[in-house]
Amino acid sequence: MFLKTITLFSITCFSVIVIAGCSVLLSEQEWSENYALLEGTNASSPQMIDGNMNTIGESTFPVGANTNFGSNPASEVVITLPEEKIIRRIVIHSENIKTFDIFADKGGIIKETDWKLIKDVKSVKTNPIEIPVLVPFPTKQIRVRILSTTDDAGLSRAQRARTGGFRQYGQNRRAQAKIREIELYGYKTAEQTKESTAAESREKELDDLLNLE
Repeated sequence: MFLKTITLFSITCFSVIVIAGCSVLLSEQEWSENYALLEGTNASSPQMIDGNMNTIGESTFPVGANTNFGSNPASEVVITLPEEKIIRRIVIHSENIKTFDIFADKGGIIKETDWKLIKDVKSVKTNPIEIPVLVPFPTKQIRVRILSTTDDAGLSRAQRARTGGFRQYGQNRRAQAKIREIELYGYKTAEQTKESTAAESREKELDDLLNLE
């Protein structure tokens, strides 16, 4: 009986510790600052990372992309961070993106970039587009490749109207994406969460003191 009581007590204590530990971990997993706004961050279209929703950047076609003989390359956006980060969430503010995929640069010894596919989005239903990602490695570069937009059909119609119904060599049937902002987030560290909580506590104390005066 005594042994059974000890065993039950141990199991109960272990369960409480596990639950408490999980609670602490979950509370610490707050979103970081927007990495795209870090000083030193660059993008193929700077308007997408300027923090201003009123500016609109456009995706660009890769240098040397060949549109002759029926090829149809996708446009893209590349964001380069000043230092490696673990990315957990990407937010894209765009009205015309339909389908796209996202790559992260794993880095390599032989090649300058080593792009790894981290997300393939087949249908966009909301704006902004919020994408949870699990990049298992730190990265300095994120590439968004635009596969289709709501403007593609209109672009094709305009091209056919100019050429009498024929497609002209060198014309791309894909329209560029129009993007207001791209945001990149990771998780705050335990230290950052603690500092943030302390700062909020200090601000509340100051507010309380001002209200007493």
